[in-house]
Amino acid sequence: MASDAGGLCILAGVSNGDLVGQLDRQLEELARKWERFFARDRQVPTPPERERTELERRLRELSRYEGRASAEQFRMEQLLHRFATYNQMWQRMMRDREEARAGAAGAARPPNAPAPAPVGGVSDEYQGVFSRYVDALGKSGKEASVGFDSFRQTLEQQRRQLEDRGSVVEGFEVVEDGTQVRVRARVRRGRQE
Repeated sequence: MASDAGGLCILAGVSNGDLVGQLDRQLEELARKWERFFARDRQVPTPPERERTELERRLRELSRYEGRASAEQFRMEQLLHRFATYNQMWQRMMRDREEARAGAAGAARPPNAPAPAPVGGVSDEYQGVFSRYVDALGKSGKEASVGFDSFRQTLEQQRRQLEDRGSVVEGFEVVEDGTQVRVRARVRRGRQE
């Protein structure tokens, strides 16, 4: 039996294919841990970075081994590619999570600047837009002819229609055009990720 200092054990009777199979199972287990971490599972409170680093090291060691059959080489390359894909996804999700946390911690805004409208059909967003709409109508000498519930339903319907056409609705804004007051969706083209 031969063992290297890093813990990768190559047994006299164990083929590289068996080692690739073991590493494949470890990758699947690691992927499940990351999923649980991103799902905020209490049993996985921290990112499984140590396990990821260890699996990366073991994959690198085994990939250096030469003399594999073509089928084993193919399985090894597939495994390395899957690991790289997962790794990129985990890093992107961690970066997105950190950016969201940093943004929520309070991005500096100039005093008296209006708060950005929340995204995602939150009732508070609709309430804020409705208040601005009623205020703008009052300034133009008109009265709102619609109640909040029907106003909200109209905006939700407009949001769904725009999203069905592939737009991303970032929010709604009140637009005063002469004597007319309208509510317009702020949209960005492209599917939401």
